[in-house]
Amino acid sequence: MERDIEELDGKVHDIVRIIEVIRDEDIWQTLRESWRRPGWTTPAESILVAGHLDSLKDQLRQIRQQQEKLLEGCRVVGEKG
Repeated sequence: MERDIEELDGKVHDIVRIIEVIRDEDIWQTLRESWRRPGWTTPAESILVAGHLDSLKDQLRQIRQQQEKLLEGCRVVGEKG
């Protein structure tokens, strides 16, 4: 049982580290600066990048929903277990 708890804790730790990287403002600032450079942002580039950003946003919303369901499920197990 203890090993299982350690494994789950490790998985949460890994997720938190990934979130920290995603939240790195320097990365997002670099992106913002990149499409302001001269010669960038043809219509095709704009469509490509906008689509990718929309996809990232949708995935992050889905992750947030999964997080809520996981938390809800863990609370119920704790109440009944």
